[in-house]
Amino acid sequence: MKKLHTYGPVPSRRFGLSLGVDVVPHKTCCYDCVYCQLGKTTDLRVERLDFYPLAEILGDVKSALEAGPLPDVITLAGSGDASLYASLGSLLKGIHELSDIPILLLTNGGLLFKDEVARDVMQADILSPSLDAGDPETFQRINQPDRSISFTQMYSGLQTVTKNHPGKVQLEVMLAKDVNDSADDIAQIASCLEHVRKDSIDINTPVRPVPDRPVFACSATTLKNARDVFGQAARIIANYSGRTAEALDVSEADKRIFELLSRRPCTVDDLHNSLGLHRNQILKVIARAVESGVVEERVGNKNTYYFVVK
Repeated sequence: MKKLHTYGPVPSRRFGLSLGVDVVPHKTCCYDCVYCQLGKTTDLRVERLDFYPLAEILGDVKSALEAGPLPDVITLAGSGDASLYASLGSLLKGIHELSDIPILLLTNGGLLFKDEVARDVMQADILSPSLDAGDPETFQRINQPDRSISFTQMYSGLQTVTKNHPGKVQLEVMLAKDVNDSADDIAQIASCLEHVRKDSIDINTPVRPVPDRPVFACSATTLKNARDVFGQAARIIANYSGRTAEALDVSEADKRIFELLSRRPCTVDDLHNSLGLHRNQILKVIARAVESGVVEERVGNKNTYYFVVK
């Protein structure tokens, strides 16, 4: 069975209901961020490749939009960094031809210094790059990039692309407890942010469990302090408060729940908001999957998250 390149719509704490478009294999990235909810990067690379046929991905997007529910945004994200997809520009153009729904590109920003990547990302309606460090040492500690990417390259590319991007730039800063959340770390990041064009700054912290890594969320006090330092454009990302998707056919429940959990850990509320299914129905499916060993549960940030066993 071929890989399905779309999933959701999933409830995004930042963007509402999001139809995910996954264009790279599992854990294919130019970073190995310590906070990644998918675990350690298994294919650390900077070389771009058309991992899947363009027509195949566009076909999945078309089918997902026709099947509904319609999302608030179409998001290129998923199993790794979408900037590694060599035909990213053509993909964005093709999705624009399918729908007027805004296209969001989530990226760690590590490859924005490359001319071809910078050119491709200009076609996204919303660009959401990350900046988790304000100096080379912290960059290595939290993002663990491919050895060919320096902090100077990353930051220069971020500055140039955000300055020239025609759409909205919604920058994200991920703060992890005892990794990059000291007063000095936050001040260094703030200094870098002053020289980056952005419409908003989303301050985030790991709320989902991180497989095989002892990485934890920052305190509410730390997040509030970061917001004060970053300025008026900054906001702390809270729990999901968007709309719930229209209910899908119950016969599709097992398949759709598994598709979501294979991409990201989810709570029962996450699955309810994504699929519109009754919570009792979701719990029945999960109970069967846990009993069979296909799905495991893990507590993180006082919530129970479910994920597919790889």
